[in-house]
Amino acid sequence: MKVLSLVVAVAVASHSAAALAAHVEDADAAKVASCTFIKEVEGKTQGAKYTRAALGNAMDAARAEAEKAGATHIVWNKVSSANVSSVSGKAYRCGS
Repeated sequence: MKVLSLVVAVAVASHSAAALAAHVEDADAAKVASCTFIKEVEGKTQGAKYTRAALGNAMDAARAEAEKAGATHIVWNKVSSANVSSVSGKAYRCGS
């Protein structure tokens, strides 16, 4: 029963992060030039390094963190190597 509860909790958390992430738009520096910087955000690949799905989940986690902080946009930092265990970016609030 504990295992089932854990699986359900992970599934709900994953779904929640994706739902929150839907409200944060990817942007470039020009698009956020007149916006307010909120904070640096990060998402980890949770041990499944190098896969497209793991990176997508990490980006969703970072977007969810940005959303919780009140951001509307995120500008991703450049990835410095092929050994990617996390992604990061700068979260901004744009608009009214």
